[in-house]
Amino acid sequence: MTQCVNYQALERNISKLNMYVENISQKINGKLGGINGVVNIKSALSRPSNEDLFMFFGADVTHSTCSTESPSIAAVVGSRDATNSLYAARLCEQYPKKGRCSVEIIKELGSMVTQLLQLFADAHGGCLPNKIVFYRDGVDDGQYQKVLDYEVTQIKTACRQLYPNGFTPQLTFIVVKKRHNTRFFLYESDQTLNVEPGTVIDQDITHPFQFDFYLCSQKALKGTSRPTLYHVVHDDNQFTSDDIQQLTYWLCHTDMRCTKSVSIPAPVHYAHLAAYASRALRLEKDENIEGIDGGSEDPEDYCLDDIKTELMMLDTKIADDMWFL
Repeated sequence: MTQCVNYQALERNISKLNMYVENISQKINGKLGGINGVVNIKSALSRPSNEDLFMFFGADVTHSTCSTESPSIAAVVGSRDATNSLYAARLCEQYPKKGRCSVEIIKELGSMVTQLLQLFADAHGGCLPNKIVFYRDGVDDGQYQKVLDYEVTQIKTACRQLYPNGFTPQLTFIVVKKRHNTRFFLYESDQTLNVEPGTVIDQDITHPFQFDFYLCSQKALKGTSRPTLYHVVHDDNQFTSDDIQQLTYWLCHTDMRCTKSVSIPAPVHYAHLAAYASRALRLEKDENIEGIDGGSEDPEDYCLDDIKTELMMLDTKIADDMWFL
């Protein structure tokens, strides 16, 4: 296990060294397979059941300049223990047939989910989850239907192939959107303040008939806090608004890189970190990203058959650990 510490970062945080050391300690503990905090799912849900076995997923796609020389990298992470605190990641490179084109759809999602489900079962004596909550980052408004049609189908197909007797788990698929221009404020006397962590907005400014909400889960240390928009595009679990909002908020407290609540649920953040860190695995191929030739292509001109994929194989010693922290 290796944990690097940036000396300049250490100097910048010398006035709040305790918090910096706590963050480093949490990362080390996570990489060693330790648990820093857990979510009490029974307390988060209004109708909990002792029969329920939850598994949480997070997914993201990162683009530098997506081309045949520098592909997009899709990352999917899944919880692998009973506390839903430890996660493993699976990575896949996505190459366009020619030119440059960034495609958000995760083509190999089915096989990546299958691997993570098998890992979960190995840690639970062969038991597979009967409830899955999947947080998907990096989807534009116009791609919701494409993601719903392809990725939800891929997840369900993977489950049908893996689960015995045709059983399929109940799936909730949530799109997480951080890039928007919506902000919320409190006005007290002559002051304009940030809203408190845990503030939920799910009326008036949300979609008139779809299931979405804003959640500001973090306390802004500086500047204006930015809420995250969650759009529930598929929900077999039939969560109430309070259930999914509470569960999402509590997952924001389990991130092993911070002692406080963060802006997005831990599995989504882990997927982003894994996709970003995976660039180092192919550094020798990415050295000339700015000099790549080939014109840009409109994603609408592509079909998934035009995208070549390659699963990234990690060393077996770290593949199922939280190396991306």
